[in-house]
Amino acid sequence: MGQEICIRGSKDFFYLALEDRLKRSGINITSDAKNASTTIGIDTNDEVDLLIIPKGSKNNNGRLVIIIHDLIIPTGYSKWSPKDIYLFVEQIKNNETNIVDKSKIHYLVHIRDAIEAISMIVLSNNFHDSRGTMNICGRRAWSNESIFNEIKMLWTRFHNSINYTHTTDSLSKIPSIIKENNRKNRERPNLDSLNKELIRAGGDGWHPLTPLRTGLMELLAQNL
Repeated sequence: MGQEICIRGSKDFFYLALEDRLKRSGINITSDAKNASTTIGIDTNDEVDLLIIPKGSKNNNGRLVIIIHDLIIPTGYSKWSPKDIYLFVEQIKNNETNIVDKSKIHYLVHIRDAIEAISMIVLSNNFHDSRGTMNICGRRAWSNESIFNEIKMLWTRFHNSINYTHTTDSLSKIPSIIKENNRKNRERPNLDSLNKELIRAGGDGWHPLTPLRTGLMELLAQNL
């Protein structure tokens, strides 16, 4: 494609995932911001075309700013993710049952879906006209209690598999992950701008593809 993009910021899990995705799209990643067609800042105060920040960051020096909420990064906890879900993994592995802030709500989204959306926006022919602020998060509200119980179920099934302790009952009963979670405990960040931008980029809007159960399974696998 011949397009060169400069990414600035700390090389954390999020930075490396975005860099890898853009490289796989044929983009040349350069350290020379002056000659790059696009500059992306990862939670940095540098002046950039696109600034990507976690919720609560004070940086805002971008033509387009994307705020990331409640990101699932299976490889480990970081400022992009809610700490609770990583705490739950450790608690369940240690047979602890205390659920912190049971009714606390998260709008979890997998890093793959967030990276795909950002890449689509950046690679769009309309990207250089894009301005303002938008949010990325999951569409569905999940309480800490629902997340804890889901991780516990997945851990139990894994533990039964490696110890050959499955029963007909344990194999046949797969509880539904769909729960009634009270969104009033935390209103979802506004996704309208993101949805419109993805449609403008030629897509169908914001439709995360990675199920929560899959994301939590990967989280467990990476933190055994």
